[in-house]
Amino acid sequence: MGNIKPVEELKFSDNFMFNQVMQDDSTCIGLLERLLKIKIDHIERVQLEKEIKPYYSSKSVRLDVYVKDSDKVYDIEMQSRDYEDLPRRLRYYQSMLDANALVKGQRYSELYDSFILFICKNDPVGVGFPVYTFLETCQQNKNILLEDGTHKYFFNADAAEKEKDVEIRNFLNYIKTDDASDEFTRKIDDMVKRIKQNEEFKEQYMFESLALQDERRWQKIQDAVIIVKKYGASPLEAAKDLDITEKEVLKALEKEKQKA
Repeated sequence: MGNIKPVEELKFSDNFMFNQVMQDDSTCIGLLERLLKIKIDHIERVQLEKEIKPYYSSKSVRLDVYVKDSDKVYDIEMQSRDYEDLPRRLRYYQSMLDANALVKGQRYSELYDSFILFICKNDPVGVGFPVYTFLETCQQNKNILLEDGTHKYFFNADAAEKEKDVEIRNFLNYIKTDDASDEFTRKIDDMVKRIKQNEEFKEQYMFESLALQDERRWQKIQDAVIIVKKYGASPLEAAKDLDITEKEVLKALEKEKQKA
């Protein structure tokens, strides 16, 4: 099974488990309300429209938790590992939200305010803040906001103890240590334990994990082909750099020749 984590070891901060827990509307609403300090009366699940789905799915990026209420749209992403390109990933996700709204026929003036939340186990910026909030501002006068309706947040579990808000601190500390110290995090922790005992969940987890492994390996092979063709590396060098076999690279290169 390669590097697939056993079901018994899954935590809330693992993407597959996070997605499963967030299917519960009350938990999803509770998390948004605690992190953003707003009240939400209901949420609706949003799907990517068929007109744009092929373009975004081809990048192997999908929105973890994509919901809306009456006038706002929310995307919550769990980042359990480091990404050097996280800010540009955030930009890509923002484009998904906007494109999905516009293809439905919304005018620019009708775009919902958007809130993208990245919950990170490690500090994504490196300054040590427990929460990073980004709004579009004028560089000549920081008091002037662009007011484009976009709101972007990084929640940094690594600095949980620095957060003054008790609810946010308890949640970030749960992500960091697995210590469920209040009613909300205990609710999440109980859900995680119940889900891990569900046989249907176990089967789905293994199936999707294996499929994802195959997809990632395929992408590595495609990257190796680019390295060989564009940068002149040998198939063996490209294979070693990407932790795949030379045979896989050679086979992919041969297919490329046959297409030409």
